[in-house]
Amino acid sequence: MGGRTNLDLDRPRSIREMLTAALALYWRVPILFLAFAAIVVVPYELIVLAITGTGPSTIHHLSFYAQQALLVADSFLVTPLISALHVHAVREIGDGGRPTFGGTVRKSLPRLPVVAVAAGVSGVAIGLGSLAFGIPGLILIAIWPVVAQAAALEGGGPIDALRRSFALTRGNRWHSLGLILAAGVVAAIPGVPLLIAFRHTGTTAGTFIVGTAVQIVVRSFEALATGLLYFDLAARERAEAPAGAMAGNPLDPMHWSDEDRPPGWYVDPNAPWVMRYWAADGKSAWSRRSTATPKQIGAEWEAFKRKAEDLG
Repeated sequence: MGGRTNLDLDRPRSIREMLTAALALYWRVPILFLAFAAIVVVPYELIVLAITGTGPSTIHHLSFYAQQALLVADSFLVTPLISALHVHAVREIGDGGRPTFGGTVRKSLPRLPVVAVAAGVSGVAIGLGSLAFGIPGLILIAIWPVVAQAAALEGGGPIDALRRSFALTRGNRWHSLGLILAAGVVAAIPGVPLLIAFRHTGTTAGTFIVGTAVQIVVRSFEALATGLLYFDLAARERAEAPAGAMAGNPLDPMHWSDEDRPPGWYVDPNAPWVMRYWAADGKSAWSRRSTATPKQIGAEWEAFKRKAEDLG
Protein backbone atom coordinates (compact mmCIF):
# COMPACT_ATOMS: atom_id res chain seq x y z
CA MET A 1 0.00 0.00 0.00
CA GLY A 2 1.69 3.15 -1.16
CA GLY A 3 5.29 3.75 -2.18
CA ARG A 4 8.41 3.84 -0.13
CA THR A 5 8.71 6.59 2.44
CA ASN A 6 12.11 7.80 3.61
CA LEU A 7 12.08 8.10 7.39
CA ASP A 8 15.19 8.57 9.48
CA LEU A 9 14.44 7.12 12.92
CA ASP A 10 17.96 7.68 14.22
CA ARG A 11 17.70 11.41 14.86
CA PRO A 12 15.78 13.41 17.48
CA ARG A 13 12.80 15.45 16.35
CA SER A 14 10.92 18.43 17.73
CA ILE A 15 7.21 18.10 18.48
CA ARG A 16 6.43 19.91 15.25
CA GLU A 17 8.72 17.63 13.26
CA MET A 18 7.10 14.52 14.72
CA LEU A 19 3.60 15.77 13.89
CA THR A 20 4.77 16.69 10.39
CA ALA A 21 6.33 13.25 9.94
CA ALA A 22 3.13 11.58 11.15
CA LEU A 23 1.05 13.57 8.68
CA ALA A 24 3.52 12.77 5.89
CA LEU A 25 3.26 9.06 6.63
CA TYR A 26 -0.52 9.31 6.57
CA TRP A 27 -0.37 11.06 3.23
CA ARG A 28 1.71 8.25 1.75
CA VAL A 29 -0.12 5.21 3.17
CA PRO A 30 -3.42 6.39 4.66
CA ILE A 31 -5.35 3.19 4.04
CA LEU A 32 -2.80 1.05 5.85
CA PHE A 33 -2.73 3.07 9.08
CA LEU A 34 -6.49 3.54 9.12
CA ALA A 35 -6.92 -0.20 8.57
CA PHE A 36 -4.70 -0.92 11.59
CA ALA A 37 -7.07 1.09 13.76
CA ALA A 38 -10.27 -0.04 12.07
CA ILE A 39 -9.71 -3.77 12.66
CA VAL A 40 -9.58 -3.04 16.38
CA VAL A 41 -11.98 -0.11 16.82
CA VAL A 42 -14.89 -1.42 14.73
CA PRO A 43 -15.29 -4.81 16.51
CA TYR A 44 -14.76 -3.14 19.90
CA GLU A 45 -17.41 -0.48 19.28
CA LEU A 46 -19.86 -3.09 17.99
CA ILE A 47 -19.40 -5.13 21.16
CA VAL A 48 -19.85 -2.03 23.32
CA LEU A 49 -23.00 -1.16 21.33
CA ALA A 50 -24.41 -4.66 21.83
CA ILE A 51 -23.76 -4.60 25.59
CA THR A 52 -24.56 -0.99 26.49
CA GLY A 53 -26.69 0.25 23.61
CA THR A 54 -24.41 3.28 23.12
CA GLY A 55 -21.90 4.28 20.48
CA PRO A 56 -18.67 6.29 20.79
CA SER A 57 -20.44 9.65 20.35
CA THR A 58 -23.06 8.89 23.03
CA ILE A 59 -20.94 7.06 25.59
CA HIS A 60 -21.31 10.01 27.97
CA HIS A 61 -24.87 8.80 28.63
CA LEU A 62 -23.49 5.80 30.53
CA SER A 63 -22.97 5.78 34.27
CA PHE A 64 -19.62 6.73 35.76
CA TYR A 65 -18.79 3.13 36.65
CA ALA A 66 -19.73 1.85 33.19
CA GLN A 67 -17.45 4.43 31.61
CA GLN A 68 -14.57 3.39 33.89
CA ALA A 69 -15.13 -0.26 32.99
CA LEU A 70 -14.86 0.64 29.32
CA LEU A 71 -11.68 2.60 30.05
CA VAL A 72 -10.13 -0.54 31.54
CA ALA A 73 -11.22 -2.64 28.54
CA ASP A 74 -9.86 -0.02 26.17
CA SER A 75 -6.52 0.12 28.04
CA PHE A 76 -5.99 -3.64 27.93
CA LEU A 77 -7.41 -4.37 24.48
CA VAL A 78 -7.71 -1.45 22.07
CA THR A 79 -4.68 0.69 22.81
CA PRO A 80 -2.14 -2.18 22.92
CA LEU A 81 -3.02 -3.68 19.55
CA ILE A 82 -3.31 -0.36 17.72
CA SER A 83 -0.01 0.84 19.22
CA ALA A 84 1.82 -2.39 18.38
CA LEU A 85 0.62 -2.38 14.77
CA HIS A 86 1.61 1.23 14.19
CA VAL A 87 5.05 1.11 15.80
CA HIS A 88 5.98 -2.05 13.88
CA ALA A 89 4.95 -0.35 10.65
CA VAL A 90 6.95 2.77 11.53
CA ARG A 91 10.06 0.70 12.19
CA GLU A 92 9.62 -1.16 8.92
CA ILE A 93 9.45 2.14 7.05
CA GLY A 94 12.51 3.39 8.95
CA ASP A 95 14.35 0.25 7.88
CA GLY A 96 13.60 1.11 4.27
CA GLY A 97 10.88 -1.47 3.87
CA ARG A 98 7.26 -1.29 2.83
CA PRO A 99 4.90 -2.49 5.58
CA THR A 100 1.97 -4.65 4.59
CA PHE A 101 -1.19 -5.31 6.52
CA GLY A 102 -0.69 -9.06 6.97
CA GLY A 103 3.03 -8.86 7.62
CA THR A 104 2.69 -6.18 10.28
CA VAL A 105 -0.11 -8.06 12.02
CA ARG A 106 2.02 -11.23 12.14
CA LYS A 107 4.96 -9.31 13.62
CA SER A 108 2.78 -7.71 16.26
CA LEU A 109 0.93 -10.76 17.56
CA PRO A 110 3.80 -12.59 19.38
CA ARG A 111 4.40 -9.66 21.75
CA LEU A 112 0.74 -8.69 22.11
CA PRO A 113 0.17 -10.32 25.55
CA VAL A 114 3.09 -8.35 27.01
CA VAL A 115 1.95 -5.17 25.26
CA ALA A 116 -1.60 -5.64 26.56
CA VAL A 117 -0.55 -6.04 30.18
CA ALA A 118 2.01 -3.22 30.10
CA ALA A 119 -0.25 -0.76 28.27
CA GLY A 120 -3.24 -1.81 30.36
CA VAL A 121 -1.48 -1.22 33.66
CA SER A 122 -0.16 2.17 32.56
CA GLY A 123 -3.52 3.16 31.06
CA VAL A 124 -5.48 2.29 34.19
CA ALA A 125 -2.92 4.07 36.38
CA ILE A 126 -3.15 7.17 34.19
CA GLY A 127 -6.93 7.01 34.30
CA LEU A 128 -6.99 6.77 38.08
CA GLY A 129 -4.45 9.57 38.32
CA SER A 130 -6.58 11.75 36.09
CA LEU A 131 -9.49 11.44 38.51
CA ALA A 132 -7.39 13.13 41.20
CA PHE A 133 -7.54 16.69 39.82
CA GLY A 134 -5.76 15.54 36.65
CA ILE A 135 -2.22 16.37 37.78
CA PRO A 136 -1.09 12.82 38.71
CA GLY A 137 -2.51 11.59 35.41
CA LEU A 138 -0.51 14.16 33.44
CA ILE A 139 2.64 13.18 35.33
CA LEU A 140 2.10 9.52 34.47
CA ILE A 141 1.41 10.38 30.82
CA ALA A 142 4.77 12.17 30.73
CA ILE A 143 6.49 9.15 32.33
CA TRP A 144 4.75 6.32 30.47
CA PRO A 145 3.94 7.58 26.95
CA VAL A 146 5.78 4.79 25.11
CA VAL A 147 5.09 1.76 27.30
CA ALA A 148 3.20 -0.06 24.54
CA GLN A 149 5.89 0.72 21.97
CA ALA A 150 8.71 -0.48 24.24
CA ALA A 151 6.78 -3.67 25.00
CA ALA A 152 6.15 -4.28 21.28
CA LEU A 153 9.73 -3.79 20.07
CA GLU A 154 11.98 -4.66 23.01
CA GLY A 155 12.39 -7.86 24.98
CA GLY A 156 11.30 -8.48 28.54
CA GLY A 157 7.98 -8.38 30.33
CA PRO A 158 5.46 -5.70 31.24
CA ILE A 159 7.55 -4.34 34.11
CA ASP A 160 10.52 -3.97 31.74
CA ALA A 161 8.35 -1.93 29.37
CA LEU A 162 7.20 0.37 32.19
CA ARG A 163 10.80 0.84 33.32
CA ARG A 164 11.96 1.42 29.76
CA SER A 165 9.44 4.20 29.16
CA PHE A 166 10.46 5.75 32.48
CA ALA A 167 14.13 5.65 31.42
CA LEU A 168 13.53 6.97 27.90
CA THR A 169 11.54 9.96 29.11
CA ARG A 170 14.01 10.96 31.83
CA GLY A 171 14.98 14.55 31.03
CA ASN A 172 12.44 14.72 28.19
CA ARG A 173 9.10 14.56 29.99
CA TRP A 174 7.83 18.00 29.02
CA HIS A 175 8.77 17.12 25.46
CA SER A 176 6.89 13.81 25.68
CA LEU A 177 3.82 15.32 27.31
CA GLY A 178 3.76 18.10 24.72
CA LEU A 179 3.76 15.59 21.87
CA ILE A 180 0.97 13.49 23.38
CA LEU A 181 -1.23 16.54 24.00
CA ALA A 182 -0.47 18.08 20.59
CA ALA A 183 -1.19 14.81 18.77
CA GLY A 184 -4.50 14.50 20.59
CA VAL A 185 -5.50 18.01 19.56
CA VAL A 186 -4.49 17.52 15.92
CA ALA A 187 -6.28 14.17 15.70
CA ALA A 188 -9.45 15.49 17.32
CA ILE A 189 -9.86 18.58 15.13
CA PRO A 190 -11.73 16.87 12.24
CA GLY A 191 -14.19 15.09 14.52
CA VAL A 192 -15.01 17.72 17.14
CA PRO A 193 -17.76 19.50 15.13
CA LEU A 194 -19.42 16.18 14.29
CA LEU A 195 -19.31 14.87 17.85
CA ILE A 196 -20.71 18.15 19.18
CA ALA A 197 -23.54 17.99 16.64
CA PHE A 198 -24.51 14.47 17.76
CA ARG A 199 -23.85 14.96 21.47
CA HIS A 200 -27.46 15.40 22.52
CA THR A 201 -28.96 12.71 20.29
CA GLY A 202 -29.43 9.04 20.97
CA THR A 203 -27.47 6.22 19.40
CA THR A 204 -28.56 5.78 15.81
CA ALA A 205 -26.88 4.21 12.80
CA GLY A 206 -25.65 7.66 11.83
CA THR A 207 -24.18 8.59 15.20
CA PHE A 208 -22.54 5.17 15.50
CA ILE A 209 -20.90 5.37 12.06
CA VAL A 210 -19.71 8.94 12.58
CA GLY A 211 -18.43 8.26 16.09
CA THR A 212 -16.62 5.09 15.04
CA ALA A 213 -15.03 6.84 12.04
CA VAL A 214 -13.77 9.63 14.28
CA GLN A 215 -12.37 7.08 16.73
CA ILE A 216 -10.49 5.33 13.93
CA VAL A 217 -8.82 8.55 12.79
CA VAL A 218 -8.02 9.76 16.30
CA ARG A 219 -6.66 6.45 17.58
CA SER A 220 -4.61 5.82 14.45
CA PHE A 221 -2.98 9.25 14.39
CA GLU A 222 -2.22 9.17 18.11
CA ALA A 223 -0.63 5.72 17.78
CA LEU A 224 1.43 6.85 14.80
CA ALA A 225 2.65 9.99 16.58
CA THR A 226 3.46 8.03 19.74
CA GLY A 227 5.38 5.49 17.69
CA LEU A 228 7.51 8.31 16.32
CA LEU A 229 7.96 9.59 19.88
CA TYR A 230 9.41 6.23 20.91
CA PHE A 231 12.11 6.43 18.23
CA ASP A 232 12.70 10.11 18.98
CA LEU A 233 13.33 9.34 22.67
CA ALA A 234 15.64 6.45 21.77
CA ALA A 235 17.60 8.76 19.45
CA ARG A 236 17.84 11.39 22.19
CA GLU A 237 19.13 8.77 24.60
CA ARG A 238 21.86 7.73 22.18
CA ALA A 239 22.78 11.36 21.47
CA GLU A 240 23.04 12.18 25.18
CA ALA A 241 25.17 9.13 26.00
CA PRO A 242 28.84 9.97 26.79
CA ALA A 243 31.17 9.65 23.82
CA GLY A 244 32.48 6.12 23.57
CA ALA A 245 30.12 4.88 26.28
CA MET A 246 29.53 1.63 24.43
CA ALA A 247 33.14 1.16 23.30
CA GLY A 248 34.51 -1.94 24.95
CA ASN A 249 31.21 -2.62 26.68
CA PRO A 250 30.50 -6.37 26.70
CA LEU A 251 26.94 -5.57 25.58
CA ASP A 252 28.19 -3.73 22.47
CA PRO A 253 27.60 -6.09 19.51
CA MET A 254 30.95 -5.12 18.01
CA HIS A 255 32.61 -6.38 21.19
CA TRP A 256 31.79 -10.00 20.42
CA SER A 257 33.32 -12.48 18.05
CA ASP A 258 31.10 -14.98 16.30
CA GLU A 259 32.35 -17.61 18.73
CA ASP A 260 31.42 -15.54 21.79
CA ARG A 261 27.98 -14.52 20.64
CA PRO A 262 25.17 -16.98 21.43
CA PRO A 263 24.06 -18.61 18.15
CA GLY A 264 21.07 -16.92 16.57
CA TRP A 265 21.24 -13.72 18.61
CA TYR A 266 21.54 -10.16 17.39
CA VAL A 267 21.41 -6.72 18.98
CA ASP A 268 18.71 -4.24 18.07
CA PRO A 269 20.57 -1.00 17.21
CA ASN A 270 17.70 0.96 18.76
CA ALA A 271 18.09 -0.93 22.04
CA PRO A 272 21.62 -2.36 22.40
CA TRP A 273 20.86 -3.72 25.88
CA VAL A 274 18.21 -6.02 24.40
CA MET A 275 19.03 -9.22 22.54
CA ARG A 276 16.60 -10.82 20.10
CA TYR A 277 16.51 -14.21 18.48
CA TRP A 278 17.13 -14.08 14.74
CA ALA A 279 16.85 -16.83 12.17
CA ALA A 280 20.05 -16.06 10.23
CA ASP A 281 19.53 -15.35 6.54
CA GLY A 282 23.19 -15.44 5.53
CA LYS A 283 23.75 -11.69 5.71
CA SER A 284 26.77 -10.38 7.57
CA ALA A 285 25.09 -7.18 8.80
CA TRP A 286 23.16 -7.00 12.06
CA SER A 287 19.44 -7.30 11.39
CA ARG A 288 16.81 -5.05 12.96
CA ARG A 289 14.05 -7.55 12.52
CA SER A 290 13.21 -10.19 15.06
CA THR A 291 11.05 -13.22 15.57
CA ALA A 292 9.45 -14.45 18.76
CA THR A 293 12.07 -15.38 21.32
CA PRO A 294 11.79 -18.97 22.62
CA LYS A 295 11.93 -19.24 26.42
CA GLN A 296 15.08 -21.35 26.35
CA ILE A 297 16.85 -18.81 24.17
CA GLY A 298 15.70 -16.03 26.48
CA ALA A 299 17.18 -17.83 29.48
CA GLU A 300 20.46 -18.32 27.59
CA TRP A 301 20.63 -14.62 26.82
CA GLU A 302 19.96 -13.57 30.40
CA ALA A 303 22.77 -15.85 31.58
CA PHE A 304 25.11 -14.51 28.90
CA LYS A 305 24.23 -10.91 29.73
CA ARG A 306 24.97 -11.41 33.43
CA LYS A 307 28.32 -12.99 32.57
CA ALA A 308 29.16 -10.15 30.15
CA GLU A 309 28.28 -7.51 32.72
CA ASP A 310 30.44 -9.23 35.33
CA LEU A 311 33.38 -9.32 32.94
CA GLY A 312 32.84 -5.63 32.12
